[in-house]
Formats: sequence, C-alpha cells, structure tokens
Amino acid sequence: MKVSVLVAARNEEVTIKSCLESLISQNVNNNVCVDILIGNDASEDNTAEILLEFVRKSDQIRVFNIPQNRPLKGKVNVLDYLSSYTDAEYILFADADVIYPSSWVQNMLNSLLSKDIVTGVTIVEQGELWSDYQRLDWIFALKMIRILSKLGIPVTAMGNNMGIRKVMFDKVGGMKGIPFSVAEDFALFREVIKAEGHFEQLFSKEVLAVTQPINSLNEWLHQRWRWMQGAKKVQVSLKILNYLNIIFYPLLILLGAFFNELLWLLPVVYVVKSATIITIQKKLALKIRWKASLLFEFMYLFTYNVLLIYSVTKPKVYWKGRVYKSE
Repeated sequence: MKVSVLVAARNEEVTIKSCLESLISQNVNNNVCVDILIGNDASEDNTAEILLEFVRKSDQIRVFNIPQNRPLKGKVNVLDYLSSYTDAEYILFADADVIYPSSWVQNMLNSLLSKDIVTGVTIVEQGELWSDYQRLDWIFALKMIRILSKLGIPVTAMGNNMGIRKVMFDKVGGMKGIPFSVAEDFALFREVIKAEGHFEQLFSKEVLAVTQPINSLNEWLHQRWRWMQGAKKVQVSLKILNYLNIIFYPLLILLGAFFNELLWLLPVVYVVKSATIITIQKKLALKIRWKASLLFEFMYLFTYNVLLIYSVTKPKVYWKGRVYKSE
C-alpha cells in the first residue's frame, strides 16, 4: 500500500527542516510504503540547499524544481506537477511550515480506507496571547467542522493536513480539474463533494499537526482574506451562520436596547463558549491556555469584525510574496 505526501515549498528555510524531520519519522504498518515529494516553487532563500541535504539523508524524499512557465499558478501549479510523479493509491497534502505527529500518515490512511477525502487537525504553536488566540481559533473552527461532518454536512478541507484517494483525485481531474483558486484545498474538496465522494473531518491527537503563528494583525488579515476566497463559495446557510457568529454580540446588544430581557444571554453565551473552548483543548490533550480561553470571545469579536471591514474593499490576495486578484 503506497502513500505519497506532497509538499509545496516556497521560501521555507526557517521551517522546512522540522517539517521534513517529522515526515521521515512516521510510524506506519509494515505494508505501508511512504514517499515524500517536495516541490521547490522558485524559492529565493536557502530552501533548495536544505532540500538537497534531506535527499542525501532519506531515500523517501524526492525533490522537484517546479517549472514557472506552466499554465497553472501558485500552489495549484506545484501540487499538479508533483501529483504527476506519483503512482500511490493515496495522496496526503502537507505544508512546509507544519510539524506532523509520528502517527499522522497511518491515521490519515486508516480514514482513507473508507473515505474519499479526509482532513486532520492543525493548530498554531502555543506562545504569547496572540499566538494562543490563533491556536484556539483554529481548534474551535475545526471542532465545528467536525460536528457538521458527523451530521453529513460538508464545509471545507484544509490543505496543510489533508488526504485523498488517488482514484477520486483522478476522477475530479486532479488539480487541473479544479477552477483556479488561492484556496485550492476548498476547491478540491468541493469537486470531490460534487462527485459524491465521502468525506471526514478527523479530530484527535493522532492527526494533530502544529504550525507557526501569524505575527501581526495585518498578516492575519491577509491570511484570513485568502481563506475567505474559498469560504465565499460555501452554501448560503453556512455563510449566514458564520456572519451571525461574527456579529452576534453587537447584534445582541443592539436588540437588548429595545428588548432588555435579551441581555441575560450575553453572559450565558460567553460562559458556554468559553467552557467549550476549554473542553476542546482537553479533548486533544493540550495544555489549557487559560488567559486566551477567557479572552477568546473578546479577541474573536475584535479580529473578525476588523476582517469584515477589511473585506469590504476586496483587497488583493497575498501569498508567499505573490499577489493575486480576489475571487
């Protein structure tokens, strides 16, 4: 049974060593063969040199310099090129700035034995309050997607921790078969759903990967705006729920000005959501970040309402030093 891990790498000299160390240290069953295909996407730092070191270290790794004159662009171009060099039955997608647990490949594969596309759990590395807030934001969102997944409601996938059956990948036309998007993970997921593929959002420490935090609010806005290019295409009911979640507190306060009896919901919702955040951390066997847990609702209210204002101007999408039009 063969599994290929595809990794797009552009200017990743700071993080790629840790990522590759985690990928070549996977514990898999004896009947599982893992190869790691890395696409160097015109990196301008020392990424290429680091990749060559790992090629000498591990025979699992193959490195490709991605041609820039192909019709596809960005990460889609990298993943399309890499996928043409695999004959594996299963494909996993990893990011060069993420560290994966040694149980990742086997547990993603276990799910793919009965599903067509699966998504793991990725969180931000713990640190100061801003990092911890991002950490909790990620796991809360993924937990909600997990609940909807269990109810049979497809939402999205996450390209830094995702797997797909090669048969399904080929059925939807691979990366060439999806409309170009800077949110290529959502675009691929949507094509699988259109093809009536079976999906699953996993939620366990065995598939829990760790990535680096975004350093500033401005960079965070760029990241979330890029993700929103995919979110724009989800079903209308989910869009409405998402926007209601963002404006819930201001809306409740506004309504409370006319109907005072509604104001008691403010502390109730705060306590319930804070307790949920704490419970989710326990579920994943994480150290509870108390300060961020208690301040989460306030930070969420601020950051996502700023994002709504930011999105009104339909700014350009920034990714790895490249600029794209919003979709």
